[in-house]
Amino acid sequence: MQNPSSQHGSPLHFFTIVARNYLAHAIVLGESVLRSHTTAVFSIFLVDDIGQEYRSLIAERGFRVIYPEQVRLPAYRNFVFQYNVTEASTGVKPFVIQFLFDSGAERVIYLDPDILCFRRFDEVLNALDFSSIVVTPHICSPMPIDYFPGEMGIMRSGVFNLGFIALRKSESSLRFLKWWSMHLRDECIVEMESGYFVDQKWVDLLPACFEDVCIMRNAAYNIAYWNLHERSLYEREGVLREAHSDISVAFIHFSGIDINDLNSIAKYAARNPFSAELHRKRYTLKDRPDLAPTFLKYKELLLREGIEAWSQLPYGYGTFSNGEKISQLERSLYRISPVWQGGNLDPFAVGSGSFWEACRKSGIKPCRTVSTSFTGAELTERYRLARRMVRLLLSFLVRVLGSEKYLQFAKYMRYQLLPSHHGFLLRRASTQSLSPAPSKIRPPAPQDGKNRSTPMVRSVNE
Repeated sequence: MQNPSSQHGSPLHFFTIVARNYLAHAIVLGESVLRSHTTAVFSIFLVDDIGQEYRSLIAERGFRVIYPEQVRLPAYRNFVFQYNVTEASTGVKPFVIQFLFDSGAERVIYLDPDILCFRRFDEVLNALDFSSIVVTPHICSPMPIDYFPGEMGIMRSGVFNLGFIALRKSESSLRFLKWWSMHLRDECIVEMESGYFVDQKWVDLLPACFEDVCIMRNAAYNIAYWNLHERSLYEREGVLREAHSDISVAFIHFSGIDINDLNSIAKYAARNPFSAELHRKRYTLKDRPDLAPTFLKYKELLLREGIEAWSQLPYGYGTFSNGEKISQLERSLYRISPVWQGGNLDPFAVGSGSFWEACRKSGIKPCRTVSTSFTGAELTERYRLARRMVRLLLSFLVRVLGSEKYLQFAKYMRYQLLPSHHGFLLRRASTQSLSPAPSKIRPPAPQDGKNRSTPMVRSVNE
């Protein structure tokens, strides 16, 4: 049987994006990709290998490594300072795809590092013959209303899961990358209340705004905790198959896996102690034994690649130069400050005139590590007193303000309390210490595209 590269007449490039602590996942993924796509190229973009310490290790495994200085993303240190590791790792995605196209790739497939492939992506490659972009929706049928994450959770995080995207180099895909990268340069954040969820939420607009989009609804692709209500596994003659469609599995996305607690399937949970989502039901391996053998296999592969050692590596852009951890508030304040963004100072520096000093003078104390690994019941108990005090205060306000003014106040405070609206906390920077930086601080504005006809969207079920 022909391999994808020769079958389609152009090089096929897969890639993933990781910080150093996720290299075990990337290696397991890369080997599973190349096992089925023998002439494809698999690349790893390393977010935080500042000294290029792992270049040779990755090359020895038969993979290519891509570093930030190779992609068209100016002021990379500003970029990684304003985002946490998840935001930075997702925000760089379109820049890496563009780099691969510039380097000669005609077809590019991105996969999250916590994915395991089981066979060739024939359906995707066939779809790329007539489409420029292929995406998979989180779900293809309504979810049970009492299970996490729920349909509202899906709507907040995005219709399509961007742990996978495939593109063929074309006028349409290049316009999409230019548009996508423009937004992700400064708007790749997790702030669902404002309509942001990293790179993923933007892609809700993809089928409406760009041509030649294929929505692949094939049940063999992107099996994950969010679509377990519609997908099951079984093995026949040594081949893992999706039970409802009886199609051999292409890849499973082990999003949120905790190798020390496989039973939970995914560690993600609602963190708002006021949210009803805390108490939604969740699938576990105990009640989904069809998943257990594959989860155990994936755990064994990760352990073989030394996940326990890799996972201990700190994020290379997690601290100021003095070792203090950078808080999410500090990243957010830097992101929304045109003065600091436009300056020529290293955001990680400390001392006189630094962003660090401005934060400390504004009363923003050094970050402390706070555990967020609580169950719904634990969160409810932990914040029981706080919940009661907030509710008493709000009951008092509705009596004082009256129903209409109270509702207006509540809507305003919901807006004002979003992290993106806290720039007032930071003292005004010294204009002398923040002289404008060269134009390289910002990428050139994307050129306007030509007028286009109504986008063509295809949906593929098999």
